[in-house]
Amino acid sequence: MSVMSTMPPRKLRIFAFDPSMGRRHETLPLNEVTVAIPWEMDKIDPGVPFVGPVGEYVEVIDFDPSLDLVYAPVNLHDPALLAEDGLKPAEWNPQFHQQMTYAVAMNTIVNFESALGRVALWAPRDHDEKGKWINPEYVQRLRIYPHGLRDANAYYSPAKKALLFGYFQAGEGQSGAPAGTIVFTCLSHDIIAHETSHALLDGMHPRFIEATNPDVLALHEAFADIVAIFQHFSFPEVLKDQIARTRGDLESQNLLGQLAQEFGQVLGRGAALRDALGGVKDGVWRAHAPDPKVLRRTEEVHARGAILVAAVFRAFLSIYRSRIADLLRIASSGTGILPEGELHPDLVNRLAQEAAKSARHILLMCIRALDYCPPVDVTFGDYLRAIITADHDLYPEDEHNYRVALMEAFLAWGIVPRDLPIVSVETLLWPTMPEAAADYEASVPDIAGLKSAVGYLLSRPLDMIDELKTRSDFRGSEGQRFLEGLDKTAQEIFEEMNKAMGDRLPEKARRPRASVREILARNLLELGLEADRRVEWLARDLYGRLFWGLVTEAKSAPLRQVIGIRTDAEAPATVRRSRIVDAPAIEVHSVRMAARRGKRDQFEREYVVELTQTREAYLDPKDQEAADKGKAPKRPHDFYFRRGCTLLIDADTFEIRRVIRTPGDICDDAELERMRAYLRKQAAGRENAFATSGVRAVRPEVFAHLHRQQG
Repeated sequence: MSVMSTMPPRKLRIFAFDPSMGRRHETLPLNEVTVAIPWEMDKIDPGVPFVGPVGEYVEVIDFDPSLDLVYAPVNLHDPALLAEDGLKPAEWNPQFHQQMTYAVAMNTIVNFESALGRVALWAPRDHDEKGKWINPEYVQRLRIYPHGLRDANAYYSPAKKALLFGYFQAGEGQSGAPAGTIVFTCLSHDIIAHETSHALLDGMHPRFIEATNPDVLALHEAFADIVAIFQHFSFPEVLKDQIARTRGDLESQNLLGQLAQEFGQVLGRGAALRDALGGVKDGVWRAHAPDPKVLRRTEEVHARGAILVAAVFRAFLSIYRSRIADLLRIASSGTGILPEGELHPDLVNRLAQEAAKSARHILLMCIRALDYCPPVDVTFGDYLRAIITADHDLYPEDEHNYRVALMEAFLAWGIVPRDLPIVSVETLLWPTMPEAAADYEASVPDIAGLKSAVGYLLSRPLDMIDELKTRSDFRGSEGQRFLEGLDKTAQEIFEEMNKAMGDRLPEKARRPRASVREILARNLLELGLEADRRVEWLARDLYGRLFWGLVTEAKSAPLRQVIGIRTDAEAPATVRRSRIVDAPAIEVHSVRMAARRGKRDQFEREYVVELTQTREAYLDPKDQEAADKGKAPKRPHDFYFRRGCTLLIDADTFEIRRVIRTPGDICDDAELERMRAYLRKQAAGRENAFATSGVRAVRPEVFAHLHRQQG
C-alpha cells in the first residue's frame, strides 16, 4: 500500500450505515464505528492551496457547483483530530462529510489490495476535455466530490475519474428522514463503498462498461453491492448486535444484508434501496425465494444485478450455517433448538466470529475472481466460473465446501454458464492450457516452448526490446514509433524508480542511481503492495507492449490458435488492423501480477494477461456483409464487436495455467449476430447503451444514467 504501508494504520470515525440509525433509539448504539486505514495522506504543503484530504489514492474536493461554494477543508493531520480518531459523525458538518468519504473509500481500496496482492490503479485517462482520444495517461488519484450534485443521485464518472455525491430534500410522507430535511448520499457507507467499487472495477476492466449482453452492467452493479454489503461484517459491534437480535439466524430480516437504508426510505420504497435477503411487499418483509426462471425474464440492470447478489448472499448463509452448526449443538444440548431468551454473550461473540470469517472469505473470493474473467462481454456464468477457479487455485482442498455452496446458490437462481453440458465444481474450472490446446487441436509442445520466451520477456526486457528492433515485418514510421515508445517507457521507469527509492530513504542511506538495466533486471510486477503506483502503471504498459511483440511473432501461431486471436489476412475488412504490422490488430489490455497467500501460508503468484481484438459492426446485416468485404456504408458503424482471452501464467515456471476465452473469435459471425440481436432489442428500450444513429460507444456517464433511473 504505497510508501506508508509499513506504518501503523490510522483510525477515523464514520457512520456504520447512514445518519438514519442515529434517529432511532433502537439503532443509536450502531450509529458510529471506527475504521483503520493505511496512513498514506500527504503532508500539507504551506505553499500549495489545501482543498481537503489528499493521499496516494484519492483526493477529496468539496466544491458545490450548485452554490458555487467551496467548503472549508478538514485537516486530518490536526493533532486534536488524530487523538480523537477524527471528527465526530455529524450530518451538519461538511468537514465530517469529507472525512466520511475519504475513510470509506480508503477502506474499500484496502480490501481490494488485500485480495489481489497488488496496488490498485485507476483507469487511465484516454480522452481530452473535448472528448478526443489521446494516449492513455496515468491517473494517480480518484477525485471525490462530497457535494458534487444537487440531486437524488451519486455515481462514479469514468470520464472525470471521480465520485460525485448528491444531496436533496426529503419529501412528505416518507420514512428515513424528516420532511424538508437534507439527505446527503456522501454520508451513506454503502453508497460510498458502492461507487468506489465501480471505480476500482473500471480500473481493472474498462470494457465492462460496454453493455454487450444483459449481464455486463448488471455485474458491475451487483459487484459494487456485494462489496458494500460484505463490508458490514467487518464492523464487530454492528455484527454482534445483529447476531443477538436475530438469535444467530441471519436469514431473518436484519441490517447486514441491506443497502442504503436512508436513501431507499426517502425515495418512497419503505425500506432499504436493496436487500440481499428479501423485500417488503404489501407492508410485510418476506425473504427471497430462489427462482431459477427469474433471470430469463429480468433485464433491468439493478433488478438483474440483485439476482447475482442474492445468489452470493445465499452461499454465504449456507457457509455460515455449516460453520456454526457445532456451536448451536453445544448451546442447545444437541437439540438444535436454542433455549428461549437472549443468547449468552460468549455465544454471540463466537457466532459473530464465524460470520465475519465467512463474509471475509466470500468477499475476497468475489474480488479475486475479477482476475479470472474474460476481458470483454462477461456474463454471470463467466463470473461463477471465475470465483470457483480462483478459489480452487488458491485453496485446492476447500475444507468448508465454499465452492459447492456458491455453485448451489448460483444454480438455484438460474445462473448457469453457456455451453456447459455438465455442471459441477470440476467442470466449472476454466481450462488449463493442455485442455484448451486439445479442444483446438493445437500443438502442446510448441505452446509449452513459449514459456522460455515469456520468462525472457519478463526478466530481460531491454534484451527483448533489442530483439524487437530486428524484426523485419514492422511498418516504417509506425514500427519506429512503437520501438521508440518502448525505449521511452523504459527510461520513464528508470527515472520514476530512482525517484521513488530516493524519496523513501534518508539522505545518508541513499545509494547511487541504479542503471536502467539494473532496475529492469528486476521484475517490477513482483513488488506487489510495496510498488510505487506510477512505476507499476508504467511496468504494465511496458510488459504489455513486449507481450504484444511475443504474441505477434510467427512462432506464436499455435498460441494464437488456442486463445482465439486471429492474425490471418482472410479476416473480414471490419476487423481493426494494426498500424505496426500487416495483420489484424491485437490489444494487450493488461499484464499484471496477482499475489495471494494460501491456507498453508504459501504464496501463489501469477501473471494476468488480457488480449482483445475489435471489429466494427452494424445493426443491419446487409451493411455488415458489405463492410466485411471492404465496401462499408457511408456512415459510421453502430457498435464494436470484441472478442478476447485472459491468460493466467505461473510466475515461477512461466507456464500458462489457465485459458479464459470469450465464445468464438473476432471472425465469428454467430457471436456477432447474438450481440446484434441483443442491441437491437435494447435500442427500443431505455436501457440502451448504444444509440441507433451510429454512436460507437457506451454512454459517457453510464453510471449516472443507471443510478438516476434506479432512484
